[in-house]
Amino acid sequence: MLYHINRATMKATATPEQIEAALESWREQGRSNPAIKSFIVGRDHGGDYEYSAVFVVEDLDGLFAYLTHPTTYQTDHLGLNLVERLEIFDVSDDDDPELDAKIQELHRRRNELAPEVAGMLADVPAYSGSGVND
Repeated sequence: MLYHINRATMKATATPEQIEAALESWREQGRSNPAIKSFIVGRDHGGDYEYSAVFVVEDLDGLFAYLTHPTTYQTDHLGLNLVERLEIFDVSDDDDPELDAKIQELHRRRNELAPEVAGMLADVPAYSGSGVND
């Protein structure tokens, strides 16, 4: 199993309506993408971020299906310009020593398919995560 985790803090200029639309877009990802086995979207507690979304997928194929699903791209276009700080990472119970490299490769492939998204991620003032810091 893979837990794909997004942690975000919004810009001070983001309105409550914009923030709620971005959170609802994350929820729609969870509801509409068959690769997602479960998900949670809400406030981030105990960390330095305001909001988080966790999406559970079965394997690398599921992660790529998540990364390239239309609702994921929709959320990127809706929300990335609102984000001041963003951290994206994955947690897995798979002990494959090559898993990190495989995950990084999926993010790189996604960025090749959607270079505008890679550009939007690069424009987030404070971003850490897979596939951009090559």
